[in-house]
Amino acid sequence: MPEKWEMKCNFFSYLIDSFWASLPEQTANDLAAFKKQVLNNLKDGISSLIDEELYWTDRHLENARRMREQYRRPAENPPSNPS
Repeated sequence: MPEKWEMKCNFFSYLIDSFWASLPEQTANDLAAFKKQVLNNLKDGISSLIDEELYWTDRHLENARRMREQYRRPAENPPSNPS
């Protein structure tokens, strides 16, 4: 990692640490627990959405396979030509 980038990261990390240090210990613990809970709920929600999309992708793919198979088969009862 370039030295300038590392210095910037260290500076921002120091600012964040300073913010947490400026809070009373119980407040920092409560805020951290709240933040973790929100992030975990967000992660679970995104995971659920991804699982739902994977499910529907599989369903659409299976339907497409059936449609292809249906159109590949010759017509069993071709429509009669009323002449």
